[in-house]
Amino acid sequence: MYALSRHAAIRANQRGITHQMIADFISNADVEVPAGGGCTLLRVSRKSLRDPVILDSLRSNPDKLANLAIVWCEESAEIVTLVIDRGGAGSWRYRCRQ
Repeated sequence: MYALSRHAAIRANQRGITHQMIADFISNADVEVPAGGGCTLLRVSRKSLRDPVILDSLRSNPDKLANLAIVWCEESAEIVTLVIDRGGAGSWRYRCRQ
């Protein structure tokens, strides 16, 4: 299990993100971007989600994992927030710069 901040627990509940989805996500996260404040944004790349070995190991919906981003704080060792990136302006702060 992974520690969630109170804020992250609320966001997970609002967005229908289960503990299993978080576990699948953390196990396969392959993109790390500094998010400021000592935090790191984690993502699972679409390339990884096309890998048959990874797809077979997932217990969660890969489409939902592809749009999920988790902000992790190393200092407190907890998930700070969970973001569903639908491509709109709402999650611009955590979007990976390419």
